[in-house]
Amino acid sequence: MKITIITPVFPYPKPGVLPGIERYVQNLVLGLKKLGIKVNIITSYWNGGSKFDRYKGIPITRILDSKKILGKLGSILRLNHITLGFNLMLKKNYKIYYDSNVVIYTQPLGFTRFLKIKKIPVVSIAHHFKYAKLFQEYFELQAFHYLQKRQFNLHKNIIAVSESTKSSLITHYHLNDQDIKVISNAVDTDKFNSNKMSKKIKEKYGIKTILYVGPMIYRKRIPVLLKAMRIVLKKIPDSHLILIGKGPLLNRLRKLSHSLGIQKNITFLGFIKNNELLKYYASVTLFVLPSELEGFGQVILEAMASGTPVICANILPMSGIIGNGGMTFILNDSKDLAKKIIYLLENKEKRSIMGKNALNRVKKKYEKFIVAKKLIKHIKSLK
Repeated sequence: MKITIITPVFPYPKPGVLPGIERYVQNLVLGLKKLGIKVNIITSYWNGGSKFDRYKGIPITRILDSKKILGKLGSILRLNHITLGFNLMLKKNYKIYYDSNVVIYTQPLGFTRFLKIKKIPVVSIAHHFKYAKLFQEYFELQAFHYLQKRQFNLHKNIIAVSESTKSSLITHYHLNDQDIKVISNAVDTDKFNSNKMSKKIKEKYGIKTILYVGPMIYRKRIPVLLKAMRIVLKKIPDSHLILIGKGPLLNRLRKLSHSLGIQKNITFLGFIKNNELLKYYASVTLFVLPSELEGFGQVILEAMASGTPVICANILPMSGIIGNGGMTFILNDSKDLAKKIIYLLENKEKRSIMGKNALNRVKKKYEKFIVAKKLIKHIKSLK
């Protein structure tokens, strides 16, 4: 079997463009390879690299899109997704994937009808339904939803990463239930594990540390976490919050930490390399994701695989992922979040039990090999 994965982003050689999707694709590719599946990657130049490349023996072909030529202007109204799709129809690119048993799209692109004409089965991945929070996002998301809805209705075979994502697609795109299969994200336990613990990190930040990983954007609700930390510090003054990630709200969040008077116990690291990220997951006391919307929540799996207890909002799919490997708090309630953080920081035995539970849960349900087998089983069932 040959599977071609078409994705605008792939985390090689330079990760960090769309971290969540990059890690999703990376885990998918490695899981399929472990099963002995022939995998082929077609991507853009967004993550750098040359036209022909290899990642752990897997061939990568990069093709042009408007963003490569025009920079930021080329991504207005998803023009980069449209032109990337158009370029796939060119004969020199078509010959790369014409003999594939299935093509997997990780993001909606333009001109996907071409594959239907050529009778190449298509599977589309749906991560989450996106809502505009700012005025400037509205028109860009309209273009995104147009491409995604059109692609889903055209090819039917859709994989949603969670039940909540599936429900959103049915509600907003009026899709048929039978066209959507739920297969969760995966995590690479060879990379994310407790063996990556760093004494240097522990010595620098202490033994009562809280970690957040993700973009600094509105839906992540980071102000809720910062306000919770002000309460936590009154009870546990030697605790420390580490935030990893970049985004449009980064400077505003730094200012908020100063206005709350907690800046000495807050560290904004920005974007860091994956090798360093592994160490932070395994070296902190707790991981907190205050987000109000996730299609899945890849960072939760990464923390759990590292043996770190997780605290997230009491909404799906996040609350369903952690199981007995963490705790939930009332969405957008900084007081309740603070209460849960304080409880776990003060209860070492409870943390230890949750950390073990988290790791066991990941190994049974979310390891990349397990998820890849589910995907292959689904692909083989397609007509």
